[in-house]
Amino acid sequence: MRRIVLALCLCMFLLNSCTTTTAVQGYTAPDGSITYQTFYDDLSPYGSWIDYPGYGHVWSPAMDGDFRPYATNGHWVYSNEGWMWASDFSWGWAPFHYGRWFYDDGYGWLWIPGYDWSPAWVTWGAVDNYYCWAPLGPGVGVGAAYGSWRPHDYYWNQVPKDHMYDNNLSRVVTRPNSADRISVINNFATTHGHNLYYSQGPDVTDVQRYTNRTIAPMAIQNTRVRGTAVQTGNNLQVYRPQVQHPQPRQYRSFESNNTRPVLQMQDRPMIQRSEQIRNVNSLPMRTAPSMSFPSSPSGGRIRR
Repeated sequence: MRRIVLALCLCMFLLNSCTTTTAVQGYTAPDGSITYQTFYDDLSPYGSWIDYPGYGHVWSPAMDGDFRPYATNGHWVYSNEGWMWASDFSWGWAPFHYGRWFYDDGYGWLWIPGYDWSPAWVTWGAVDNYYCWAPLGPGVGVGAAYGSWRPHDYYWNQVPKDHMYDNNLSRVVTRPNSADRISVINNFATTHGHNLYYSQGPDVTDVQRYTNRTIAPMAIQNTRVRGTAVQTGNNLQVYRPQVQHPQPRQYRSFESNNTRPVLQMQDRPMIQRSEQIRNVNSLPMRTAPSMSFPSSPSGGRIRR
């Protein structure tokens, strides 16, 4: 009998330990809102968090090859809120719809979390027979239309206009030979959260003419299910919670400021992706104190 009681106590202890360990991941408040902690926890399995001088915690995706935000593994969908980037990555709901991207020659593309959701945080343009877009970098003021802002040449992507609506953009997306002649498309709307400006992209009438296709706008509907956007008829189920601000449980940090952000036109990317990954993995790992993590409204640790 004593053995049975001891066995039951051990089972209860293990069950409690498992619940406490895994329950804190991916918390969503009863009202559907999240904090930065959700970004930190949900993206940690797919890359590294780095305490970057001047920008705080930024995320480096663990991607080999020529990864580019808003170009790799996704396509454009026309919605009632403008052109939306539909990522095929399960984690794409976060870094392509919140925050900013920038390129560091030593570490590759890095994402800075943000509070407001938009169909895509990019600037749009056109040149010759191409539509072009580039991720917004840090410090771009979005309290007003940002049509005068010019990204670094390295940030631009382009596709032939007749391929704008392709489901597999990776076949046709390239970098412009020269971004000097790109004309910025000034077609702005504002976010639901803080009325920040974002670019809706090219006029759908023009895209229909170039692609010779009828393009009906997809109506974005909110869902509490994380992951890729799901199309149902003319509706698009999108996870886009309000973001409320903790720190990653584990992150890497610089021991000296050897960053090389590519932001100005004179900055030139030179380092290969394989070396960038080695650089990220060589940064020392830090563990945040447990008091940094949010608690549930009842005062206990957050449970799924």
